[in-house]
Amino acid sequence: MRKHTHTHIMKQFKIITLIIAVLSFTTSVAQTNYFSKFPEANRWSAGIQLSPNFAYNDAENIKIGFGGGVHAKYSFGQSFGLNFNADLGTLKGTKDESSYEFTNKFKQLDITGVYTIGNISFLRPLRDIQMYSFFGLGLTFSDANGTFGDLGGDYARTSTAYKGRNAVVPLGFGFKKNVSDKLDLAIEYRDNYVRSDMVDGMDLPQQANRYANDHYQMFSIKASMKFGDKAQTAHMDWLNPLETIYADIDSLISVTAKLQGDADKDGVADIFDKEANTDCDKVYGNGKALDSDGDGVNDCKDLEPFSLSKEVDENGVAIDSDGDGVPDGLDEEPNSPAGEIVNARGVASKSGACCDCSNVTLPSVIFENGSTGISPSSYGILYSIAEKMKSCPSLSLNATGYTTSKAGEQIANKRTTSIVDYLEANYGIERGRIKTVYSTGKGVEYSTRRIDLGQVDK
Repeated sequence: MRKHTHTHIMKQFKIITLIIAVLSFTTSVAQTNYFSKFPEANRWSAGIQLSPNFAYNDAENIKIGFGGGVHAKYSFGQSFGLNFNADLGTLKGTKDESSYEFTNKFKQLDITGVYTIGNISFLRPLRDIQMYSFFGLGLTFSDANGTFGDLGGDYARTSTAYKGRNAVVPLGFGFKKNVSDKLDLAIEYRDNYVRSDMVDGMDLPQQANRYANDHYQMFSIKASMKFGDKAQTAHMDWLNPLETIYADIDSLISVTAKLQGDADKDGVADIFDKEANTDCDKVYGNGKALDSDGDGVNDCKDLEPFSLSKEVDENGVAIDSDGDGVPDGLDEEPNSPAGEIVNARGVASKSGACCDCSNVTLPSVIFENGSTGISPSSYGILYSIAEKMKSCPSLSLNATGYTTSKAGEQIANKRTTSIVDYLEANYGIERGRIKTVYSTGKGVEYSTRRIDLGQVDK
């Protein structure tokens, strides 16, 4: 009898293990990265199998043996999983020319990579029956006994026995049906290639040895229970990549529609709009209506969008209870008698004369290069100018623009008009109290950007 050393077996075992590990890791990583975007589904299943067995070895007359076992599977994705098997059973066979007959009561442990072929296709919808293939590695534990009959020649009326473990490579295919959310049934063909010639308990001389390595086959009926999260009915084996891709496309279309949609036409897409139904087109970046002065009335409805007082009416106009020209929010004497002359704080002048209106010095208004629009940084300056003009009703101003050309005069005139419009709209200053004049601007800082306001000499 030829002997197989333990070292030789372990070396073959390690090589095959490395091949399967690399293949399984590559496939599982690819599937995990891709399918991680889909809703989580249950991944475990476990069950039993019953198998008639057929041995192919030197005892070439096949007899049916029976066996069974248990299995557990973890699915990394729709198309790949790892299956853990434990089987035990009986192998039988005879050899006519030597009247040899054997029985092997074996046990087998193995792990296989399972490839669900039906789920690889993106060209058809998911069906209730899938085809799968598998390839793996394991160990078989043999307990073989055989006898030679009268025709056994030199071995006549002798018996053989073999007990040992050997590496086994299981491979095959099967068909699985999705019976319900919890149950799968399958029919499976498995060929187990054994790294030994002793499965039949007989090791003939090489020239008479038909099978240098024995193998045996199983035709299994399998029942598997699917389990995992009780709230989840879907199982990874029965999720179709095609359907999940379509679901993602629908989600993308929905998101795109929101990015393009702008129901209130305020220039902010609905997906970012915090006030998607506002009737104001003056909004912040998040779609909320703009309220420049923070008085609670949005700029589209605010007749004084830059009020310094927060005490306003429904139109955003600062409330002035005593009519002295100073809003209540800034008025230190909000109940001054009618016609009383007051200063910028709303306080009545004790001498009957409010202010120094003879030697008036006012700040300049600075514009952006080439612009005729008033910048927010100038609102405070214009407020102080308006307060001074209110305090001095007879005060008239020259608005000096600096220019060396007709085009420059046009810009200066438009800037002055912007100032007059602002003072009239927000503070009621008469337009005729401000007159535009021009100067060459030599030696004047920021001359191309400024409008100087000064008292008209009498």
